[in-house]
Amino acid sequence: MSHPRDPYDRSREPQDDDIYGQEPWMLDPYADSYADPYSEQPAGRPEQEQYDQFAPEHLPAEQFTPEQIYAQEPYVPGPETGKIVAQTGYPYEGDYQTGELPPGAFQTGFEPDLAAWPTPEEMRAGEPESEAELTMGGRVAAAAAAAAAAAPRLRRVRRQRGRKLDTTALVALGLIVAMGVALLLIRPHEWEQPKLASESSAPTASTVVCPGKPKNGSSDVAVTNAAGGSGEVSLAGPGAGKGGQADVGSGKVTSAPAKAGSVVVRAGKEVAPGLVAGRSTTKPLAATGCLAPQAEAWFPGVGAGATHNSVLELTNPNSGAATVDISLYDDKGAVAVPEDLRGVAIPGNTTRTFDLLHVIPRKGELSLKTTVVRGQAGVMVRDRAIALETSKSSEDYFPGQSAPAETNLLVGYPNSSASRTLTVVNPGDAQVSAKLRLLTPKNVLTPEGAPEISVPPNGQTQVDVTKLLGKDSADDAYGVEIVATGPVSTAMRSVDGGDVAITTATETISKPTAVVVPAGAAVGKKRVVISGPVEKTTASGTVKVVPVTAKGKALKAKSAKIGPGLGAEIEIPSEAALVQLVPEGVGVNAAVVMSGDGDAVVPFRPLRSEVRTAGVAPGLPLPLKP
Repeated sequence: MSHPRDPYDRSREPQDDDIYGQEPWMLDPYADSYADPYSEQPAGRPEQEQYDQFAPEHLPAEQFTPEQIYAQEPYVPGPETGKIVAQTGYPYEGDYQTGELPPGAFQTGFEPDLAAWPTPEEMRAGEPESEAELTMGGRVAAAAAAAAAAAPRLRRVRRQRGRKLDTTALVALGLIVAMGVALLLIRPHEWEQPKLASESSAPTASTVVCPGKPKNGSSDVAVTNAAGGSGEVSLAGPGAGKGGQADVGSGKVTSAPAKAGSVVVRAGKEVAPGLVAGRSTTKPLAATGCLAPQAEAWFPGVGAGATHNSVLELTNPNSGAATVDISLYDDKGAVAVPEDLRGVAIPGNTTRTFDLLHVIPRKGELSLKTTVVRGQAGVMVRDRAIALETSKSSEDYFPGQSAPAETNLLVGYPNSSASRTLTVVNPGDAQVSAKLRLLTPKNVLTPEGAPEISVPPNGQTQVDVTKLLGKDSADDAYGVEIVATGPVSTAMRSVDGGDVAITTATETISKPTAVVVPAGAAVGKKRVVISGPVEKTTASGTVKVVPVTAKGKALKAKSAKIGPGLGAEIEIPSEAALVQLVPEGVGVNAAVVMSGDGDAVVPFRPLRSEVRTAGVAPGLPLPLKP
């Protein structure tokens, strides 16, 4: 049914196609386009008579004025006519089905210019005056003719608009092309970026974590400042009881008794640059330096068995929670981590301890890696050697290696041991080969019978080096160098008479540093072991060793010449509680080896005396790679 507002309603009276050149359904969008207008005529009438009844003179006239026609919405005829009166109100010449347009036809789809439509006067100008022209469709035909006459003017107006907008688009495109050419000429990958030097400043606060004491013996925490600062430090954590304060002076070692648990040492602005702390026992002898929280730590060769057992200790020095991921490796590759070691959560200001014998009991050694994924944590392992006959155990500290490296220097180990085991762990996905060489005071050599070390991907390899480091073959050797085809982490475990000592890969020192060590008659002998730089460097220089008593009195200093392949061993008095190491023009790796009621090895680490911040300033964007 036709819409009630439609003045072209022909749904009730079929029209001849030839009158307007359009189908009835084109004028009436609501009519049935598939209906036959002649299907309702009675049968038997001549065909010509059926057509004659629709002649204009037989149809009633419709009284539609141009104003009424002008006020109606235009309609869209169908594809059969080949001409389309578009919704915009002007004829659109072209093929409706293929979309092809005649040359010069308007192609843009802008809104119609309403001012260009024919006015009622223009439409009335072609209005029929005779009675015959007033029959059905006469006024409609006249209005359509007037609209067709105005169509060229509409087309001209819109073509002018199209050309104007096309010119604007061309101008914009030209600007884009010009900018592209300019950028190519400037060549941004050759821009010179401002070189801003990083700024150095003294740290305003410093925190180190001292691990819990071994199972046997009394334990003290020693604190000092090696950079000329003095002031107070605070002690907290399970081993500090209710906490407390300690006065620290430059070069003076302050000892504070501590309980079995870990101790957190915090220093303010006056003491933070050059803060040094350590924890030790003398009967049996065990010692280590207190370390700052580490993001990652490696412990090659830990135990979880009856004769070799290790205890992992995780300390959160802050009030917020921390989370640590733990990975394990053996000779075959990565080991499934037990549930207790998966995503270990450490509440604020607490310590969590894991005895591997109880968490993952097994025969044979493991390699352990810790990764702090949230917050901060101090990580340390206490390694035990247990005699099955007497159940007597000896315990020493096992500081971790911060990151794997292709070249590892293990400096310092006891002179005599019944057993020495070297562990090499490979964190990569490809097999790694490594060579073992010995560090001597005069050169670095490959000993006769040195094993070829092959480490599986994500696995470890253990090598017995007891005979290789014996007095008969290497009486003057003081360390081991491991050169691998990929980054590895290494450690050596020495056991003598039930006592255990751990030698880990040391860090290179190029600036003054210091360590605190146990002092007194209980420590029979102390020696500082220094290794020169690796062979690929040519730097050489001197290293001065300054022993200092607990009261700050400097003892006789000794110097040694160090270069590629050149090392030294310097003995220091037993009363030395602080050992200062001052390299001059050379980077070295060093450790203090002590003997008494057992053996202990304490490596030197870089001193945190300054904080470096990157320079920031406005400038050009980062250069692009050519």
